[in-house]
Amino acid sequence: MTSPDKAVPSGAYTGGSIRNLQKVTWDSARASILSSVTASFAGVEAIGSNLNSATKQALNAATDAQSGATQAQVAAAAVQNTAAANSASLVELAATQTSQTTGGTAFSDAFGRAELGLNYTTFKTGPVADLVIVDGQVQLNRSGDENTGNVVALSKTVTGTDDQRISVVVGRIQEAYNAATRIIVRSATDLSTFVYVRVYRDSVYLGYGTRSANVTVYNDWTSASAQVNTGDTVTVEAVGRNYKVLVNGAPVAGYADTAVKSPVGANNRSFGFGCQYYWSGLFGSFSFAVNALAAADLSSPPIVGTGWSLYRLNSTSVAQPSGETRVAAGTFDTLGAAKNIAVPDLGRGQVQIEKAGWYTITTAFALSAGTYQARVGLWTAPAPGGAWTLQRVGARTPNDTIVTSVGGSFTVFLQQESVVAPGYYHNANLGFVGPATYFDGALLSY
Repeated sequence: MTSPDKAVPSGAYTGGSIRNLQKVTWDSARASILSSVTASFAGVEAIGSNLNSATKQALNAATDAQSGATQAQVAAAAVQNTAAANSASLVELAATQTSQTTGGTAFSDAFGRAELGLNYTTFKTGPVADLVIVDGQVQLNRSGDENTGNVVALSKTVTGTDDQRISVVVGRIQEAYNAATRIIVRSATDLSTFVYVRVYRDSVYLGYGTRSANVTVYNDWTSASAQVNTGDTVTVEAVGRNYKVLVNGAPVAGYADTAVKSPVGANNRSFGFGCQYYWSGLFGSFSFAVNALAAADLSSPPIVGTGWSLYRLNSTSVAQPSGETRVAAGTFDTLGAAKNIAVPDLGRGQVQIEKAGWYTITTAFALSAGTYQARVGLWTAPAPGGAWTLQRVGARTPNDTIVTSVGGSFTVFLQQESVVAPGYYHNANLGFVGPATYFDGALLSY
């Protein structure tokens, strides 16, 4: 707001971020108080009552301004938390779909608990506090940090191959201009060697690191400008000797480690994240909190044993007739990991057995609509083209509860050359949808 001569009055709000709103409103309230007090002295005969009334009104205005600023800050925080939660769900789904394609590891952690837990190994450098979980996000404890340092947490889960995709969903911003969140890939289990990305508010750094005598050293290969906000997903892809950094799926930096500064192999498949505290000498800064961590193999690991994994990725419904029958044509669209079996008909989930023995088989269907009194079944035939027999049935779902999925597990002996396929019973007009529709089996005996 300006006066007629276009001058800006002291304390007027001229725009800015939510973080400045409280200061602006209090400045405006202070100006209102002074103006009201001055006006109260204009009526000398009623000086006491005028001063008291004007001051109360000004203080009420100040209180309202403070309340409004607090509500704005709470609303902004709620929006950020929602964005981060949505991103966490998406990276979990992406990891699952990638692992279904490659047959490799699928890992995700949204930290919905009180402590990081025993599934991580932590490594501290410098006089800093431990990692804590605050409102579902991991960060350094803001109490107990004495000087610059960082803590890295490695998951005890490892990928099945050297080619990895590791993603972190960024949480609270904190003071991320000066302190970096880290994404760790291709690490040794003791963090002695690894590749990292340091994530700041406005830049990313890609490099390799080492750890010895409780000190972690970071060596940058390259850096790039990149705007990173709460709810964004930062991903590192490691394929061969090549490393790529993406923010929300868009590449921002890359490097080819042709000199093999960081080793690649079965001993370097750990992954994780890290948080930093930076002390400037006057002020302390904390890196982004971490809202979620996800990992997946980008190539297929070697398959051992005997078994199969069939599933539907497409979310479009495939109509399934009511009654007791095998699944309809086109139900399954993807063959995952498989060895020592044949698949005469992928769409209907037909698997031919090459090694006789005891098999454990699990099947599940995600339904396009709710129903009740449904169950899964297991059908067998002596050979492709042979007569089908209902071999096993699962428990029916309750008749007083609507369900949107149904599944079951069976252990059966299957002869060589026989064919097995999933089936179901339901009495409604519905279909099966992906990606939670699958048919998996494995040989138990050798």
